[in-house]
Amino acid sequence: MRTLDASTPSPTALLSAAARAAHPLADQPPHLLNDTDAQALCSLFEPSPLSYQLGAAQHPIMAAARISTVARSAFAGRLIGDSGLGQLLVMGAGLDTSVSTGFGGRVLAVDRPDVLGWRAELVAEAGIEDASIPVAADLTEPGLVDALGAAGLDATAPTAVVALGLSMYLTAADNRAWLTALSCLPPGSMVVFDALLPDVDADEAGRGYAAAITANAGGREPWHWRPSADEVDMTLKASGWGSVAITAESDAVPAAFWQANPGLVRQRLVQLIHAQVLPPTTL
Repeated sequence: MRTLDASTPSPTALLSAAARAAHPLADQPPHLLNDTDAQALCSLFEPSPLSYQLGAAQHPIMAAARISTVARSAFAGRLIGDSGLGQLLVMGAGLDTSVSTGFGGRVLAVDRPDVLGWRAELVAEAGIEDASIPVAADLTEPGLVDALGAAGLDATAPTAVVALGLSMYLTAADNRAWLTALSCLPPGSMVVFDALLPDVDADEAGRGYAAAITANAGGREPWHWRPSADEVDMTLKASGWGSVAITAESDAVPAAFWQANPGLVRQRLVQLIHAQVLPPTTL
């Protein structure tokens, strides 16, 4: 059995998997997703991060983290399914296979080499079928598009780009860099990602959650970018993306789910963002 310790390449990726795994077990239906792959990954660890999730399922911070994780995955999954696009690029892929579930086209998973190696080991041990193509790349360095091309990205095909739980760990400049690099994708391509509001724009519940997560992290994997909605819009448009739509996370969750789970608290903190590459004349 494996353990979650200082040698784990991405603790955040594992804890996100535990949140997705716990959702159908801890929350009342209608569920936003059912990630059986995440459950299988958690079973490889002792103690299991899933057991930790379930043991404190109704703790306000644990519940908020769980709902945030599944809400963004479900949001991205709906947009991918509705897009009809045949190529999917998962940035900062970590251990997430949920956004590509049922996707019939080419999937490229981008992350650091150590994270991708860890991911490959875990999915093999868990018996998970992962058809994604690993792309080892540093999102903050030049050469991202070249690395994608070498891995098999079809640069002529409109592509869905998904980057969940990523933007807050990069600086504003680093986020502009990868968004600008990928704006070379053909018109019709789209990007879906999440971003945290600054405290001044968050509500009391959101500020409390952010403070608790920051304190618990103890300086590990710190947040660097918490833009306002206006800053997100300007960043995307300056990076070559258009048709920007920003949805509050709580608004992306069906009302029926909130009604079935009255103990869960809506909070204003996470922005779910969708933008497209438009023809030059419409930017």
